[in-house]
Amino acid sequence: FGLSCCFGFCPKVRLVCHRPGVPPARFDSSMASYESVDNLPKPSLMTGAGIATFQFALMGVVAFFTTTGGLKYADAADLKLALIAFAVYLWLIYVFLFRQGSGKAIVNPGLVNSDDAVVKQHFTNLNRTAENALEQCPIFLAALFTYAGLVNAHWAAYLCFAYTAILAPYPALFGKGTILFASTFPRYLIIKYMVCAVVFAALRSQ
Repeated sequence: FGLSCCFGFCPKVRLVCHRPGVPPARFDSSMASYESVDNLPKPSLMTGAGIATFQFALMGVVAFFTTTGGLKYADAADLKLALIAFAVYLWLIYVFLFRQGSGKAIVNPGLVNSDDAVVKQHFTNLNRTAENALEQCPIFLAALFTYAGLVNAHWAAYLCFAYTAILAPYPALFGKGTILFASTFPRYLIIKYMVCAVVFAALRSQ
C-alpha cells in the first residue's frame, strides 16, 4: 500500500496524500470520501455500438432478400392503407400523452408529490410510456415515410400496423423485467428493416 498508493498507483483507491495547510484532523476526516474505482460508471459506447450494428446487420440481411428493384415513387392510391396505419399510430401516441397528462393533472393531482413507492412507480410508468413513444417517433416516421414513398407502400402499411400493435402493450409490460423487450426490440428491428430496404433500393437504382 504505502508509497504506491500515496503516488496514485493504487488500483482500488483514489487518494490525495498531501494537502498543504490542512490540519491532520481534517485530513483524517476526509478519508471517508475515498472513491472506489469499482463504483465509478463504466462507458457504454461500445455496448451501444455493438447492439446497433448487430440489429442493422440482421435487418440488412432480411431486407436484401425481401426487396427487389430500385427506388420509385408510390402512386397516390397505393398510399391509402399506409396513411390509415399512420393515423392509427398517431392516435396511440396521443393516448399515451393524454394518459400521462390526465393521470397527473386530472385523475391524481393530489398524489403527484407522494413518496409512496406504488404511487411513484405508477407515475414512472406514465412518464416512461410517453417518453419511449416520443423518443422513437421521429426515427420511425422518417423511416416509414421514406420506405412507403420510395420502396413499398403496401408493406409500409403492414409494418406500421405491426409497429403500433407492438407499442400498445408497453404500459402493461413496463416494470416487469426483461419482458418489456417484447414491446421495444421488435419495433427497433422494424425501423432498421425499412432503413436497410431503402438503402438497398437506392443502391439498385439506375
